[in-house]
Amino acid sequence: MAEVSSDLLPDLPEEIQKLLASPPVMEKKLVELTVASSAGLSPGQARMTDALRMFVITWDPLEFLAPRPNAFATANVGLSGLELVVYAPIWSLVELGATRDGAIAPALGAMAGSAATTAAVHEQLITSGRYPELVARRAVPDLLSDPKAGSALGPANIRMVSPGWEDIGLGAITDIVQHTFGPVDLDRSPVELAAVAPQLGCSACAGRRFGFPAELAEEAATGMCESHQREAADVERQRLERARASNPDGWAALLDASVRLELPHLPNGLATELAGAEESVYHVEEPGVLAARAQYVVEAAGWFRNRARDLAIALGSEPMLAGEFPDWLANLVLDLGRAGLGAQAAMVGDALARVDPDGRAFYHSDVAVALAEAGLSEEARSRVEANLARWPDNLWVRVHAGDAIAALGDRAGAEVHLEIALRMADGADDFEARSDVIERLHEIGRSNSPAARGRPTIQRPKRRTSRSRRKRKR
Repeated sequence: MAEVSSDLLPDLPEEIQKLLASPPVMEKKLVELTVASSAGLSPGQARMTDALRMFVITWDPLEFLAPRPNAFATANVGLSGLELVVYAPIWSLVELGATRDGAIAPALGAMAGSAATTAAVHEQLITSGRYPELVARRAVPDLLSDPKAGSALGPANIRMVSPGWEDIGLGAITDIVQHTFGPVDLDRSPVELAAVAPQLGCSACAGRRFGFPAELAEEAATGMCESHQREAADVERQRLERARASNPDGWAALLDASVRLELPHLPNGLATELAGAEESVYHVEEPGVLAARAQYVVEAAGWFRNRARDLAIALGSEPMLAGEFPDWLANLVLDLGRAGLGAQAAMVGDALARVDPDGRAFYHSDVAVALAEAGLSEEARSRVEANLARWPDNLWVRVHAGDAIAALGDRAGAEVHLEIALRMADGADDFEARSDVIERLHEIGRSNSPAARGRPTIQRPKRRTSRSRRKRKR
C-alpha cells in the first residue's frame, strides 16, 4: 500500500485527507488527531473523551508478534493528568474502512468511542492507574474491545493536532508495549545532577536538566566533567535496572523496539504476516500457507529493490549479521515448488533477484528446480536453458540444471549437466562442491560414471543462505 484510495477518505478535513492519502509507510511516523463524538455523552464518557489522544501510525513496534490487533490503546496517569491514547496503524484503517463502513472516518470514530465508553465503565480503575496491568492480564476488557458501542456514539468530528507526520519516539513505543505487556516502570523525568565545584564547559555544572534517557547519555558522552559523567552513569543504571525488574518481558520488548526504531522495516504490517515463518525450516507447511507467504514476500520485496541487506534487517536479521536472508526465505522458492506452486515460486525467485542482483543466478536456478518439482516441464526446461545461456560458467547454475532435469525424470539429461559441473568443481579445486555433485550422481543412480568413480560420497551440507508535542512526545 503506497497510497490510500480517496474513496476511503470522505468526511475527513482536507488536510487530513492529504496526509493519509500518501502515508510515509517506509518511515516510522505518526500523526495526532482529535476525535470527538457528535452524540450526547454521559459525564463519564465526556471525561474520558477529554482525555483521549488519537494517533495514526506507519509502524507497529511489536510487529514481530502475531497475531496483532487492529489498533492499540492504553491509559496513562501522571503529573499532567489522565491520557487515553489510541494508536491506529494506517494499514488497519484501510482494511477496516474497506470491509466495514466503506471509509476511514467511521473506523476512527468507533475506536475513539470504544476507548471512551469502556474507560467510562471502568473509570475508577482507569484513574487509579491499574487498568493497563489488568488489561495485560486479561482481567478487564481491552479499551478497543467494543467498537459497536463506539459507533453508537454517532459520527465523529475529526481534526488535526500535529502539523503533519512526525517521528515515532519512545513515548509511543512505551504505550504500545504497555498495551501488550503491561506497564514498565521507566522513569523518564528530567535529570538534575548534584552540584559540585563548577568546571568550565560542563553542562551539568552549569545547572542544566537533562531529558532521559537520550539527552542525558549524549551530554554525558560529550559535555560533562568526570564527576558528573559518573553520576549520570549511576542514574542511568539505576533507572534502567528498575525498569527491567518491574516487567522483564515488557522491558525486553521496549529495548528491542527502541533499537529497531533506527532500522529498516517492512511496511503495512507485513512483518506480522511473516512472523513465525522460520518454523517452516522444521516442518512442511500447507500449500495455502506457503501461497500466502509467497504473496507477502513478493509485496515486501517490491519495496527493497537493490537493497538486500535492508530487507534482511527488516525481516529481523541482526544488522551486524545481515549478509544473507533467513533460511526460511532462502528455501522458500524450493518449498513452493515441492508444494506444487510453481507460478508462486517463479514470482518469489524473480522478486528476490530484483532485491539481490548479485544473487540472480542463485534465485533463477532455484526457480528452474521449483518449476520442475511442480511438474511444469516446459517452463522448467525453458528456465534451465535461459540460465545456462546467461551464466555458462557458474558451477551451481549447472548443478541446479541437473537437479531440475532429474526432477523431470530425465536421468540421462541430468547426468550430462552434473558431469559438466563435476569437471568445473575439479578445475576450481572445490572439494565441497565436488562432493555435493557426486552425491547427486549417486542419487540419480549414475554413480558408475567415469568422472564420479572412486570418489567418496559425502552427505550434502545444509544449503547456505545466503513515534503534538503537547504533553509528552510520542
